Amino acid sequence: MRIAPALVSKVAALAALELSDAEREAMAGQLTRIVDHFEALRELPESLLEGDVAAHPTPLREDVARDGSPGPLIEANAPAFAHGHFVVPRVVTRD
Repeated sequence: MRIAPALVSKVAALAALELSDAEREAMAGQLTRIVDHFEALRELPESLLEGDVAAHPTPLREDVARDGSPGPLIEANAPAFAHGHFVVPRVVTRD
């Protein structure tokens, strides 16, 4: 499956990225190779993928409710703290 540079342009615009024509072409080629690798994985026989997944379940910690406030020490060291939240400068803008 070929990823078209037009699709890369659309996704770059959604992510607020500016790409040159050369970067757009390079990115399209790289994404095409990544998708090709995933397509190749579909060709593997299912017998290679079978296994006892439930043999080793992921250990989970006990779900215990606790106070989620950051505490006075963190508040004291924060550059700005208001209404229980860190105050940070705006990073992303849309012009």
